[in-house]
Amino acid sequence: WEIIDGPSPTSNTGPQFDHTTGIPSGHYLYFEADAGYGASAHYTSPYLKSEFGSCTLRFYYYMYGEDIGTLEIKTVGIVDGFEKPETVQAMKGERGQLWNRGSAPVHPFHKYGTFQFIIVATNINAPEKSEIRGDIAVDDLSFSLDCQADTSTLPSTPSPTTLPEECLEDETACNDSAHTCVKNSKVCDFVNDCPNNYDEAFCGACNFEENDSDDINCGYEDTSTGIFQWENHKADMPSDGVFKPPVEDHTTSSGSGHYMLVDHSHNLYGES
Repeated sequence: WEIIDGPSPTSNTGPQFDHTTGIPSGHYLYFEADAGYGASAHYTSPYLKSEFGSCTLRFYYYMYGEDIGTLEIKTVGIVDGFEKPETVQAMKGERGQLWNRGSAPVHPFHKYGTFQFIIVATNINAPEKSEIRGDIAVDDLSFSLDCQADTSTLPSTPSPTTLPEECLEDETACNDSAHTCVKNSKVCDFVNDCPNNYDEAFCGACNFEENDSDDINCGYEDTSTGIFQWENHKADMPSDGVFKPPVEDHTTSSGSGHYMLVDHSHNLYGES
């Protein structure tokens, strides 16, 4: 990673200016894809802790060019005595000639200990190209209010006398004494498969129905800035536009249930 200003050095890729100031003299974090096939760069945060387990890294990213590789956000912490990185967000390929907003929460495995965020850019394109148009830029990093600086470091990793039992690549550990593993497809499917219900513990589940809290959106927030907006919609209520939404929700299978709706009656291509 480099900190640069102005247009990216390679043509037809990268930004022309930063996100903070919107002018060429502004600075941003930059990954040069010409570093070679398989090359990656890692940018690591200070040590953090999260009082309520909801610490989130917020950032803006620019992924423009026909050879764009991957941008990953990971957290790393100690799990069962071993330092273990976990990917919390991954993006691949071109995302348009603009600064996009991203956010990545701390991984459930790390949320109650000391951890760090890592921003990883990787070039995954063929090595025979003379000029790779796959530069990636990041700007305006910030942390949510639950992120707190931790002056400690990650605990030292002990030397195990026996190899730990691990799950397969397509499985998730239940973090129980029996070392139970469940298929990744079973995580966050509203069914408890782990003996300790760990597979459903950190899913941010929300059915958007009325409850004892005043917030029927469960803390989720619509951050849309364009003409399209998410709205909490009661299934038996008519929509304002010509678009006909579902007449029953998934939770209750009735018209009295709620779901989140975007009315596409404006029919503007490319709007989100």
